[in-house]
Amino acid sequence: MDQKTVRKLERELEQAIAEIVIARNKNWKFPLRPSQHTIQMMAKAAAAVYEAAVENAKPERDEKGRAGE
Repeated sequence: MDQKTVRKLERELEQAIAEIVIARNKNWKFPLRPSQHTIQMMAKAAAAVYEAAVENAKPERDEKGRAGE
């Protein structure tokens, strides 16, 4: 995936994590409220996992650039 797409995914994940962990779960107490830096690292980790899944889903290529059999 290109870097622009990865950065956008990270921002979207960061917003989603913050919303779920902080805003929606006021009745459920987490043992530690994550800092902004921790939320950023969580988003980066999630984006890296997704990026690896995308790369693994691509068909294998042989030396001539054709899909492997």
